[in-house]
Amino acid sequence: MNIDIFGIPREQDEWAVIRVLQQRIHEDSDEDMARKVNFKVKLNPNTVAGVGHNGTGTLTLPSQALGRRFFEQIRDDPVKIAVGGDANAQKLKFRKSNKPPPSRLVETLVKTPFVSPDIEETYAKILADLEPAVQVTSVQLGLYFRPLGGPRGRAFSVEWPARDNTEDTASSKLNFEYDRKLIRITLGDMMSDLQGQTIAIKIANINRIGVGKDFAKPCRFSILMHASWQQAHDVPDVCFDTSTPPIFERIDFYGPYKSMEASLDEAHRVVAPYATQTRVVLFDPRQPGYDPLEEFIRLCKRAGVPPARIVRRNILATREHAFCSKDKIPQLRRKIGKLPWSVAFQMEALLHNGLLHPGSIKDLLPFVEQLCIEHRRNDSIYVGELLRTYRQELQSNNAPEEDPIGQVFQRVLRTFLLPKSTGTSSNSTIRCGHVTFTPTRMVLEGPYPTESNRIIRMYSDYADHFIRVDFRGEDCLQYRWDSSVDPSGFLRSRVGGILNHGFFLGGRHFEFLGYSNSGLREHEVWFMSPIERFQTTTGEIVRVDGEYIRSQIGDFKGTELIKQPSKYAARLAQAFTSTKSSTLIDRTEWEEVEDLGRKPYLFTDGAGTISKDLGDRIWKELCRGGRGSNRIQPSVYQIRFLGYKGVVSVDREMDKINEQRQPEEPRIHMRLRPSMRKFDNSRAEKADIEIAQEFCSPMSCHLNRPLVMLLEDLGVKTEAFEKLQNQAIAKAMTIDDTMENFHQFMSMHKLGGPYRLPELLKRLCDLGLDINAQQEPAASIDTPFLRLLRSVAIKDVLRDIRHKARILIPGSYLLVGVADEGIAWQKAGREVQRVYAIGKPPEEGLCAFRDLVNVVVLPSVGDRSLASCLGGGDVDGDTFSVITDLSLVPDLHEDSANYSPVEPYELPDGKESEVGDICDFFVQYINYDVLGLLSDLQLTTADQLEGGLKNKQCLKLATLCSQAVDYPKQGNPIDMAMVELPRTPIRCKPDWHSLRTVSDQGNTKYYRSTRALGHLCRNEFLQSLDITEEDKKLSPSAFKPLEDPISKRLMPLVRVHLGANANPTGEFSDSEIFRHYVQELDYICLAHSLSNDPRGKLIEAEVVVGVILEESSLKSLRQGRVYRMQTHSGDLVRGVQVQLRGEALDTDEAKLAGLKRTWRAWEFSQRSCSKHGANSFGIIALGAVLDCLVKLGTITEV
Repeated sequence: MNIDIFGIPREQDEWAVIRVLQQRIHEDSDEDMARKVNFKVKLNPNTVAGVGHNGTGTLTLPSQALGRRFFEQIRDDPVKIAVGGDANAQKLKFRKSNKPPPSRLVETLVKTPFVSPDIEETYAKILADLEPAVQVTSVQLGLYFRPLGGPRGRAFSVEWPARDNTEDTASSKLNFEYDRKLIRITLGDMMSDLQGQTIAIKIANINRIGVGKDFAKPCRFSILMHASWQQAHDVPDVCFDTSTPPIFERIDFYGPYKSMEASLDEAHRVVAPYATQTRVVLFDPRQPGYDPLEEFIRLCKRAGVPPARIVRRNILATREHAFCSKDKIPQLRRKIGKLPWSVAFQMEALLHNGLLHPGSIKDLLPFVEQLCIEHRRNDSIYVGELLRTYRQELQSNNAPEEDPIGQVFQRVLRTFLLPKSTGTSSNSTIRCGHVTFTPTRMVLEGPYPTESNRIIRMYSDYADHFIRVDFRGEDCLQYRWDSSVDPSGFLRSRVGGILNHGFFLGGRHFEFLGYSNSGLREHEVWFMSPIERFQTTTGEIVRVDGEYIRSQIGDFKGTELIKQPSKYAARLAQAFTSTKSSTLIDRTEWEEVEDLGRKPYLFTDGAGTISKDLGDRIWKELCRGGRGSNRIQPSVYQIRFLGYKGVVSVDREMDKINEQRQPEEPRIHMRLRPSMRKFDNSRAEKADIEIAQEFCSPMSCHLNRPLVMLLEDLGVKTEAFEKLQNQAIAKAMTIDDTMENFHQFMSMHKLGGPYRLPELLKRLCDLGLDINAQQEPAASIDTPFLRLLRSVAIKDVLRDIRHKARILIPGSYLLVGVADEGIAWQKAGREVQRVYAIGKPPEEGLCAFRDLVNVVVLPSVGDRSLASCLGGGDVDGDTFSVITDLSLVPDLHEDSANYSPVEPYELPDGKESEVGDICDFFVQYINYDVLGLLSDLQLTTADQLEGGLKNKQCLKLATLCSQAVDYPKQGNPIDMAMVELPRTPIRCKPDWHSLRTVSDQGNTKYYRSTRALGHLCRNEFLQSLDITEEDKKLSPSAFKPLEDPISKRLMPLVRVHLGANANPTGEFSDSEIFRHYVQELDYICLAHSLSNDPRGKLIEAEVVVGVILEESSLKSLRQGRVYRMQTHSGDLVRGVQVQLRGEALDTDEAKLAGLKRTWRAWEFSQRSCSKHGANSFGIIALGAVLDCLVKLGTITEV
């Protein structure tokens, strides 16, 4: 209801009116602030005077009933408001309005909490305080350096512009944008220019702000010219020290147009990759009582800049060096390009990551060149690894006042030891460099282990010619921009320019090669430097470049596929999918058979079969080197094979038929289907079956936000979700009770995999050890580090429950789907047993899936495949939730959606795709990658509208989501400028959308959701999940060496084989292995964190558990970093284990030698457990000890 207000004193504002109305509207309410009635007051402007209000306004209440109640309250007790400073109060008058309030406003008032007017007024005053601009005389971009012989501290080298504004006038302005948490500098004059440019600095990226009085003009100086530092008068300046470069945009002064820019002009384009810091000279009007520096500091604090980041310091600015001039940088990079590749990459990383400025790189070069001469015998690998360690030291250096060359480099040089192996521990990974292109620069990481693919394995001897490249914003997050910003021109020039023309790095030219489908989603591609002379399997010498490799992937010429850039790129992407090599199969050993069902809903869409014999061969290769030997042999593999992709399941009938074949007849071991063939490849007579995934065990089934929302709309009660959530939380809280609970928790949530932690905990359980030996506390194996591991694991799981509604459903599973092959055998004339129930099939008759494990078999009869009815799925590797909890089974039934295929985009005039068309599509994809935005909008809209996901607005969004899912293959983008998206009734987001617990008191961004997701996120047990610094502290062991409970339990078993050598010796001859391990562990902690700030580096326990605890609003960013971290740490762990226990434990001598080395390593870890890295090293060593005891037959395999 709208209620008109009259008689408001002119000196009173909106907040005063809200305060007096609050007293009346809430006078009978005993509820907390979150439950009090929300209302809105709006005062009508004084159109005559042009300022203030005209004494009238509107009160909006969320319902008619509340309006009637308000009038009853004021009938005998009117609302009064103070007039001036008098004690007298003036009576306000109210009348029901003839104009109803907007429905969106009513919805907002119903769902959002009442916010104290004190908070709202403070917020409004902050915005008002920050509205005036700070006038700026000049803006400079440059870098910090330490001048020789100059004043203490750093100086600022001005690299752009070449000359300053010579007049002491305000040519630019600086504004604080409070809601966006950034400082924006606008270049240009609205009075004379139509367009201008802006420089945006995010407050979160500011390390320090130096404010002081610089000398009148940037001066020239040298060691002997200290007198030149004194000038006639001081100039107020501000120097920003930021962790990332600023963001540049071009704007219309008289219109809404904005566009992203990589540089401000041509001169800035040259220096932008290196001159990433900003300095502004403030305009001083020289008015009495006004100090521009004090005003700037006041505004900084008002905008939320932490006071500790504002440093009063006079920073010298100079153009003396011009480190980044267009002559110096190319000359410097040419010198770097003459170094060996591994060294050149690290030198480029020091330069481009901003760890050393160009002048320091020039000073470092002679030392590096001399080291390369000294270590030329190993192709300077020593120097490359040394520089990677040096880069790591600079990145995490907590003493920035140290000389980076004279002190830091020399210290690293004295202590560095080259690891025994600089390769990877398996053929499924390669050690690869990574390049991130941001709008202005490139950031280099690595090399570190990355999952391999078909192409990389073909050229494994030239692995350093391949590099991973991704495209990100300056903060290394995926590109994000406001709807008012047009990024298309920027993307075409920056991203498209690099894709089409390549780039130079370390003396090599890299060109675009291709990408995987997951890489496209992450905006990540493969580049390569051409191999000038490569010998093929036929002995031919060829030049291998991107075009040559793409031409060898398949037979695309003359096909319809090559006219469709997106689909052509998606088929090429199969070769770049991360896979493991298994076994070769001859052309005579496989065949193509027909699909079951009718298009477009085939029952066998993406599914084939293999013989048990071939399945055994594949599994043997995957288990080579001891990997996976204790896992269940899978029945299903997801594969890539020539131009085929999909899953193959074991079919024992093929083995029976092969046994009946004549000796001269070929044995068929694999049957593939036309739906699996994405393109032809007629070149290979023998090819590798590449494994994208093996399904060894059933995956746990979890709820998630979309599923909760959907099931609720289909009739499932909120209480059912809350019950499961409480069970999951209670289960997590028992992790400290027993070793068995600890093991089950880690196994259930797939934590600690790279360190084989679940397997280790199971073995310790079987040995009778526990973390909570109540009867005999001294027998407890618990340690501060194990407690920290459990805290990290609990925090990660509970956070996912809070932010993703990822709740375990007990007794339910997530299983890969396969088709029932019985129909195929029935067509072949075999008698087939048909079953309709989950469980073990009857013994009589042929059942095609009788021996399959850890799969869900979908029927191959009916009008439409079951998989297509479940979100448009198929059986090429899709997984399906098999839920047995009846409380989650909905009462309502909805017909399946119709997922009709969309015609893919084709180039005009029948043109065939070239590499440039693929690059153009990649650029277009970044611009129109809106699936995440649409999915999020759909859930938020469903939370606010009646009918939830079944509301017509949500159904419209579901259609758009489906189109966005198909976009990577079909190439038909969703142009958000042309689509009218549903407008949510409430401007705020539901509280389950917040990364942090929402405090209702003072919250203006989120409302209290009444849907199931809202109830789940407010569970009181999920509100405090912090790990304190005290929890992270390591402490020495309370036991003497090898007298801890684990060692005492193992000592008799080890002594059987080692005798007296099992006793503690205090010696560890392989200590270099530990040093190298800690060095690489530190690199993992630094390289895979979500933050560019070294203070945000991962802790050891996060790496062991395999999680990242830092908060991020981008789910894909965390998933990608966790995946990389686990790949890297898994490779490190396997390498350390091999070094400790040996490659193959196939002889008694090797087993005993391995046991002795691993036992000494375990002893060393116990003596060093207060050192960083020693505890996780001990986990690796203990696992290796138990491996040796298993091989020796002393303990049994788990």
